[in-house]
Amino acid sequence: MRAPISRARIIASKRKGSIADSPMDTKQDRILKDRVERLTNEGRRLREELTASRKETRTLRKGFRETKKLLELVPGAIVLIQQGKVILTNEALREKLGYTEEELQGRDFSELIHPDSAEFVKALQWRRVLAKTLKEQNEIYLVTREGERLCYYPRVTKIRYRGRKAFLINMLGVGQRKQEEVSLKRAQRMDSLVRMASGVNRELESCLKALGDHAKHLDDVRSIGNKKDARSAKRLEAAWEMGSFISRQLSCLTKTENEPSDLFLLDMGKVVQEAVSVTRPKWKRGAEGDDGKIKINTYLRSLSPVMGNPQEIRDVLVALILNAVDALPGRGEIYLTTEEHSGFVHVYIQDNGVGIRDDIRDKLFDPFFTTKDGSARGLGLSLALAIVTRHSGDIEVISQEGQGATFIVKLPIAQGIPEPKGTRAGIKNSHVLIISDEGIVQDLFFKSFLKKGARVTVASTAKEGLKLLRKKGFDLVIGDLNMRHLEPTKIIPKIKELDRNLPIVMVNSEKEGKSLVALKKLGADLVVGRPLEMDRIFSFFTAALKTKGRL
Repeated sequence: MRAPISRARIIASKRKGSIADSPMDTKQDRILKDRVERLTNEGRRLREELTASRKETRTLRKGFRETKKLLELVPGAIVLIQQGKVILTNEALREKLGYTEEELQGRDFSELIHPDSAEFVKALQWRRVLAKTLKEQNEIYLVTREGERLCYYPRVTKIRYRGRKAFLINMLGVGQRKQEEVSLKRAQRMDSLVRMASGVNRELESCLKALGDHAKHLDDVRSIGNKKDARSAKRLEAAWEMGSFISRQLSCLTKTENEPSDLFLLDMGKVVQEAVSVTRPKWKRGAEGDDGKIKINTYLRSLSPVMGNPQEIRDVLVALILNAVDALPGRGEIYLTTEEHSGFVHVYIQDNGVGIRDDIRDKLFDPFFTTKDGSARGLGLSLALAIVTRHSGDIEVISQEGQGATFIVKLPIAQGIPEPKGTRAGIKNSHVLIISDEGIVQDLFFKSFLKKGARVTVASTAKEGLKLLRKKGFDLVIGDLNMRHLEPTKIIPKIKELDRNLPIVMVNSEKEGKSLVALKKLGADLVVGRPLEMDRIFSFFTAALKTKGRL
């Protein structure tokens, strides 16, 4: 029988580790240690992945915000459709339709489509006919909150959004597309004509050189005293001068850029005054030679300077003033007004002449095109457009036959020169109602307010205008008293009954003081005549918005 182990020996053995650590205990410790080490490494890896994931999420969110911002800045209307529902829209579409982003989110897309465009919705729902139907679809009609019908040209792209199929639709307004088509055709036509003019000018310069040499030779003939030869020499000299003048015009037409030494800071108000002075003999005499029957009215405001060639810019205004004079049948009025917004100086040349026929409107700026008889060369407007384009500007035309015309010259404000204070940001997102039939007044107001970012609704009758006012609140009403069946004694009080604080602008062609006073008494807040002073109207509207707490 083994002798019992004493307590002292057990304690000593534990201290030496001889019997306290069994093989089983040692193995479990190693397993536990390995597990702790693996868990520590796994935790470290997960923390690193979580940090990387958070960083990637921040990057994705930033990219999403930037992408959404770019989407908002796209000028055309854009909508993303998934399973027939609206997923995303941009500001251009929301402004046109009159909805907020929240109101459109998740909305059935078919609710925004006019019944005339039902086939377009079916094409989105039935994928098997999508390619054929959308390829044949030229235009679709959307319906605004107020029930108006808007026409668009759609471009559909089939994409995957968040792992599922969707349709991205880019819609271009009919007016915008037509404007782009006109600009593209004009640019293409000008390019080909400029190349032709360049070739013609080279040939003309060769002829002029030979003509000039021959004219010098005939100088000796004049000194002999032969009257017949002297008359021939004078005619030859006159032909040389005329040819030289045409050659200079062709050179101006074909020039692609301005020489830096020819550019100066211009006060457009002074340039306009110079152009009026240069053309005075023409309009004082009248297009038909009647003295004092044509009058020019100028309304010039303080403007930021424009960088340009002073002689060329003056020639542009001279050409447009003379064009307006020719449009007046011996009598009438021309209005020259200036304003600036959106980084451009605008010069309006308005006349109450015969207007422009639809069949010649697209040819106005073609070189050598003219409707005048006699010796007119038809280079005035083409040269004006070439000069303004070379100055990074543009010329717009608003006209209807028998209702006069408005030419708008737009030139960029010189870089580095701040725009004047008091920009009218509040006009953006406002809603304007124009009560006017088709014509130059409607076109000018519609385009001007649209460029300011306002939503514009047009009513062609007083009854239609009042119906719209009852349905939806507006920030401004503009009425054209020149349209038929618009009686101010009836419509102005009715508008004030609906909303006494709603600003009313009346366009009145009469200039009698009594009519202006009468309109004011009826409740018109502003009465304007020709010329249509847009800057004055914008200033009035801005003040009205400020009074209502919109600014």
